[in-house]
Parts: sequence; structure tokens; C-alpha cells
Amino acid sequence: MRRQRVVPMGLSLVSVLAGVALLRALGAPADVFALVVAMLVGLVSSLLVTVAWQISVHMSVAGGTVMILLLVFGPAVLPAAAVAAAVGWSRLALRAHTPAQLLAGTALGGTAALTFALLS
Repeated sequence: MRRQRVVPMGLSLVSVLAGVALLRALGAPADVFALVVAMLVGLVSSLLVTVAWQISVHMSVAGGTVMILLLVFGPAVLPAAAVAAAVGWSRLALRAHTPAQLLAGTALGGTAALTFALLS
């Protein structure tokens, strides 16, 4: 299962790297650049973990999204965490991941989102 992820994630990495280069070259706003770099950090981190262990990329994205929304808009967007929780529940219900894989994905996404705070 993990091996199936490497090629699409690798191609995504090339795409996001090209996007980062274009954003820099075209003078994108700092927040937009920071957001895409945070996405890149999350993607690279997920790819590195995926080589050895199946982390939940769905929860990585959900956790990172909630963290960035909280950083930008504050506690008013806390209900977005319910959407992330629903994603986690669905991954468990489908038996696609273990609770540890969900928690690790959420933590990875939230941590990668801190890149946004550092760059914006």
C-alpha cells in the first residue's frame, strides 16, 4: 500500500516545487508563498514517513488546514476541527488507518503548518 503512494507523492512534490518557484519569481504575496511552502513541508514530511510507515495523509492535510485557519482567523474557526474529526472518523470506519496513523498524520500536518507562521 505504501509503495503506491510514492510515485503520486513524488509527482506532487515536483508540481509544488514548480509552484513555489513561480510564486517567488512572480512576486506572490507573502501569505500565499508561506501557505504553499507549508504545503511543501507537509508533503515532504509525509513522503519521508510513508517510506517506512503508513501515515494518514488525509489527516495531515486536515490537521494542517485547521492549524493554518486558526493561525489566520483565530478561535472563530475552531468548528473546522469538527470537519477534521469527521475525516479521521471516516478513515477509521473504512479501516484505512489505525488511530496511531491518524494521530501522527494530524500532528505532522499541524507541525508543517507552523511553517506558515514562520514565513508569513
